Amino acid sequence: MAKVMIFGDFKTNQSHLLNLSNELTQHLKSSDINVVNFEAPVNSSGKPISKSGPNISQNIKSADWLIKHNFTAISLANNHIMDFGIEGLIATKKQFSNITTMGAGTWNDAYRCHIFIANDGIKIGIICCTHCEFGTLTDSFSQQNDFGCAWVLNTQIQNLISTHKNEVDCLIVLPHGGIEYMEQPLPEWREVYKMFIDLGADAVIASHPHIPQGWEIYKNKPICYSLGNFCFEWSKDKYVPPKHWFESLCCNLEISTSHHINIEIIPIFFNQDEKYIYRNTTNEFANYLKRINKTLKNDNEYIMYVNNYVKDIFPFYIQQFTRSGWNANILSKGFLKGLAEGFLGRGFFKLDHAINNIQCESHRWAILREINNRKRELL
Repeated sequence: MAKVMIFGDFKTNQSHLLNLSNELTQHLKSSDINVVNFEAPVNSSGKPISKSGPNISQNIKSADWLIKHNFTAISLANNHIMDFGIEGLIATKKQFSNITTMGAGTWNDAYRCHIFIANDGIKIGIICCTHCEFGTLTDSFSQQNDFGCAWVLNTQIQNLISTHKNEVDCLIVLPHGGIEYMEQPLPEWREVYKMFIDLGADAVIASHPHIPQGWEIYKNKPICYSLGNFCFEWSKDKYVPPKHWFESLCCNLEISTSHHINIEIIPIFFNQDEKYIYRNTTNEFANYLKRINKTLKNDNEYIMYVNNYVKDIFPFYIQQFTRSGWNANILSKGFLKGLAEGFLGRGFFKLDHAINNIQCESHRWAILREINNRKRELL
């Protein structure tokens, strides 16, 4: 029997204060492979890249904390790992030089299936990838010599699954994508992740939305749509964090020599005030998980939730277009933000805001869904 534990997003600048419960510590010690998404590069001499959204980094010692706590495989395929360019990525990979990093680097580094030999000689393959944002490697024609992350929708991911499914006892795909703070995955993501199972993946365990989403069993294979934040510090001088920001899931997979997979979902809570991570046993969180999984199984409730959510966030996307100089309504908040960014030296009406709306499939799918819903209402 082999044991693989997969955790959500990790980003801290106070790892020297961070503590882990004895229960989770023992879980990590008894597991063959422990995986986490390292959400931001370590501090380095790298300069922030031009992008839409914040450029974030984390303390160089955060990598040491993960290694100390028996994490053995680090996913770097996310929308922040290239925030400080090649220098930031290289500095991060250097901190993990003695363990495996996945999903980012050169083209061949990013698009690679990493194979681990676990207990009983069981072979575990892991593929990491992210939705398309700044730093994502989308095509080999123009980016073959660039550094970046593997793109979840590049056909190379499908090729990796098809090529390696018969070489390992268990093949796991770890995508990073979706809409932030959304309780349910977009239908398009559900289709993509089911396609991965159809191609030969044995489990698809995703991250990025920063809160836990539901999970389901498809063709006897588990799909988790978002694990949430394993440990992601929230700046206290900002507005109130989204609900469930500090709550996450750990996906514990047990794989037998007969290729049977047993999945256990472990609820986790990060108490930022006490810098302590432990099992989440609150009834409130348990009820939240029951509710989102119930909605996921009810097609009518699920689509209603998705449509209402994209309707609510659609004004944000319009604002982003305005900040870029498109749809320049001079009375809008986005127009004023575009001006303010210019005065702050970040560039007047950065096209990056419009680019991100279009290039990132999560955003594009949400925008198109709302536009099509409005079109249907007019018919």
